[in-house]
Parts: sequence; structure tokens; C-alpha cells
Amino acid sequence: MIRPDPDKVAAYATPPHATGYTARDVILYALGLGLGADPVDHDELPFVYEEWGPKVLPCFATVLGDPLLWLSDPAFGLGGAPNVHGDETLEIHRPIPAQGAVRGQTRVVGLYDRGEGSHGILVTEDTLVDQASGEALATRRQTAVLLGAGGFGSDLPPKLDRPVMPERTPDHRVERLVPRQAALLYRLSGDYYKIHADPEFARQAGFDGPILHGLATYGIACHAVVAACCDHDPDAIGRFYGRFSAPVYPGERLGTEIWREGQQIFFRVRALARDAVVIDNGRVDLRN
Repeated sequence: MIRPDPDKVAAYATPPHATGYTARDVILYALGLGLGADPVDHDELPFVYEEWGPKVLPCFATVLGDPLLWLSDPAFGLGGAPNVHGDETLEIHRPIPAQGAVRGQTRVVGLYDRGEGSHGILVTEDTLVDQASGEALATRRQTAVLLGAGGFGSDLPPKLDRPVMPERTPDHRVERLVPRQAALLYRLSGDYYKIHADPEFARQAGFDGPILHGLATYGIACHAVVAACCDHDPDAIGRFYGRFSAPVYPGERLGTEIWREGQQIFFRVRALARDAVVIDNGRVDLRN
């Protein structure tokens, strides 16, 4: 049985990280989300064409953050426990520039135990700082579910106050066909885990084939909100939260259901053919 070692986790010094990027990286990220599928769409072109932008979706910050490679370091103390992304909260402190360099250092917020026969929960936080100005750009908080690793003796995770979807018809529904090569494109933004590219590996992991990156689905939802509620202005987003509830397969059509209540927006993403909710409890806070 793989179990984390809380003492090792508490003593571990997480390494700093730094990333430089250009407008090409911004455009490649947007293409990985499927933007530009209609090459004459004047609303989407600014995200994928440097002469008209490029506009930067706030969720681009997720590919600038810590890749968390140190999670597999034996000194960290997870013991090799497999993990999946549980949820992601992104606080945008100021608009992400179209090119530049960022630095940051992740801290472990908490390691929690759901008990014997269940899972562990690891929560981390990473603030991205613009290297040129020294100003904070964004803060990411991630939850990783350590599959089958419960029973190591830490505290239970705190009760989550997840957003509740309004009980009415959505104000907007935004559909997008995920290109069949989307995962192969999105991985070029930095996540090369082979479950997104290798059919045999994905089937061995229990899936029908390679799955789309969860953060790609997160980015698709972010663009849907920007298009439906922000007049295509990505700088209107102040905070973006979503809980990953099921995988997405490249080639599927996604539908984002959106409710707006003042400066708060709630959303849910479905894989339409399967009627499977793939992101739930989504909430967005707009800037004043």
C-alpha cells in the first residue's frame, strides 16, 4: 500500500521555478483549446493572430506555473502515489502580458487524509510574479487527489464550500467541438504526460483512449465565459474556479452552461454525447 509520509512532506523545500514565454506560446495555447477553428471568426482571431493581439486568456497562467515535477521526488514523501487533478482556483491580480517571464515558488497548503481505503488530498499554492516588474500576476491553488493513498494519519480535509449552481435555466450555452488532435496540440504548452498521447498507455490506465488535459477543458470553459459574458475581453476575469469531475476525449463536443448573477458567474461543462459533467461547481468573479 502506497502511503504519503506527512513528516517528509512538511520538511520538503519546494524548488523555485521560472518560465519565459512569447506571443507564439500564447497563440499555441489558444490553438490547443480549439480557438481559431473558424479562421475568419473576428472574435476568436485576436487570440490566435499576433497582428490583432494576441489576447491572453487568464487561464494561460496555468501553463506558466510550477510543473510540480518534484511531486515524484522520493524525498517529498508521497511514495509514488498516483494522483489526479481535483480542482483549480486561479486568482488574476493583473492581466497576463502577451510575452515576458515569470517566477514563483509553490508552497504546500495542506496534506489531508480521507481515511483507510480512501484517498489522500494534497493542496498546493503558487503565486506567479512578473520578473520585469516584480508584481504578482496570478495565484494558483490546486488540489491533487492521491488515489488509494488514505490511512496515513493526517487530519481530514476541511469541508469545502463549493459553489452551487442556480436552479434555473442557464443564461447562456456555449458549444465547442474539441478537435481530435487537441491533446497533441495542448501538450506542446508543457504537459507531456503520455496519457494524453499514447493510446495503449491510456487504455492501461482505464480510459478508452488518450484523454484531453483537464486544464485544457478548464481553458475552454474560460473562453466560453469570456465570449458569452465579457464581450471577448479576457481582462474582465478576476477569479476562476472549477472542479474536475470526468475526463474529456478529443473529438467530443462540449457544452458550457453559464449563469450570470451580477459580478458572479456560475458554470458547468458537459460532454454532450455522453451527457457527462466534466467540470462542475464552476464559479467566476468578474473585476469591478
